[in-house]
Amino acid sequence: MGIGNCHPCAKYLLLVLNLIFWLSGAALIVLGVLFFTRPEVQPIVRLFNLTSIPLSSIEITAFFIILFGIIIFFVGLFGLCGAIRESRTCLILYIVLVTTILLAELALFTYIAISYEQWHTVIKQRLVSQTKKYNYEHPSQYERAVDYVQSKYHCCGIDSAYDYSDSLVPVSCCSITNSTSCTINQVSSSGIPGCFRLLTQGTIYWGKFFIIFELSLCLLSLIGIFLAICVCQHAMLYDGYIQAPYRI
Repeated sequence: MGIGNCHPCAKYLLLVLNLIFWLSGAALIVLGVLFFTRPEVQPIVRLFNLTSIPLSSIEITAFFIILFGIIIFFVGLFGLCGAIRESRTCLILYIVLVTTILLAELALFTYIAISYEQWHTVIKQRLVSQTKKYNYEHPSQYERAVDYVQSKYHCCGIDSAYDYSDSLVPVSCCSITNSTSCTINQVSSSGIPGCFRLLTQGTIYWGKFFIIFELSLCLLSLIGIFLAICVCQHAMLYDGYIQAPYRI
């Protein structure tokens, strides 16, 4: 297919594609900011703060979502400017950035697929270890986070109420019965599940949407690279950098 034939269609498709990129980047930024600011998320964030750094794994994930949104936002702007003005500089930079993002996404998917079970086990073990140290007399932010999650999701412990070292468990485990005291036997007889499975189900549910979104971006990235090459070659032909006729 000749450059002259593919250029008009490629230019306008590239404009639409980069408008989608630009809006997707803005949406990711808003999503990450809302994630940080929603009050009901903060107890879960504190619950998963298992490292010595002041940020939990959830906050780090939200930070990377915002960073990725900013990158996609500016890539979309480069693509829009390159398509509208047919600027070789913008288009070449756009091709390099989109190729880099595509390779980074593939590397990220590979890492998640390889390390998912390992991280799943490590996080679960650390949560169980923290639960056994539950401080009934002087509750900290962690204890308050555990109580919030157990009351909201009507669960107890990580795997079960037996994760607590004593026969007495937090009152938040018996939020359904509204008891003033709570024991492992009461929780077991009520059939209250552990919290980790419920939280994991929510993570998997939203993770599916994120994976679909990422795969869609990968596909759009491939299409964008092809369209940008077509428009860039037309611009080079127009400026005399390529001798006509030139085929791709």
